[in-house]
Amino acid sequence: MGGENVFLKAFFENPRQIGAVTQTSSFVAREMTKSINFSAARCLVEFGSGTGNMTEKILEKMSPDCVLFCFEIDKKLAARLSQNIQDHRVKIICDSAENLGKHLSKHGIEKADHIISSIPLTTLPYQTVKNILSYSFQYLQNGGHYIQVQYSLFSLRQIKYLFSSVAVSFVFFNFPPAFVYVCVKI
Repeated sequence: MGGENVFLKAFFENPRQIGAVTQTSSFVAREMTKSINFSAARCLVEFGSGTGNMTEKILEKMSPDCVLFCFEIDKKLAARLSQNIQDHRVKIICDSAENLGKHLSKHGIEKADHIISSIPLTTLPYQTVKNILSYSFQYLQNGGHYIQVQYSLFSLRQIKYLFSSVAVSFVFFNFPPAFVYVCVKI
């Protein structure tokens, strides 16, 4: 079964957790990665890695000594991600993004340089979203970016509560069209 079919099946099994019927397009991936200084980054985090569509785009730009933590809570998607991505720089974690700190600490890392998130903030329980955003802020370096894709602006208020610097762009060439929030921890 192809990556898109596995992703679609995961969506139908748990739409609130997956949040979209298709994976992020290359247009959104380009928008989400353009503000990252890949040559300086030593630790990147991706939330909602799916089967690796965005992960592949990140890996193309990552330096050889950078590590990428890929969080995917769906076991079938995480298994497919492990099959698709064979790179020593990648740590695939089948766990909630709420446990970011535990996994960074386990690898001797205090803070991430940037966090790229495709998790569906508008369909997850409020407390889960609050925890994910709070821990993202806590475990992000000063000057680091929290980059989030969403299909509405409903979660923007929650993000602006933590991040004082937030830029929003719109990507039409995605199904559905998407908003990308680029938040800087100051």
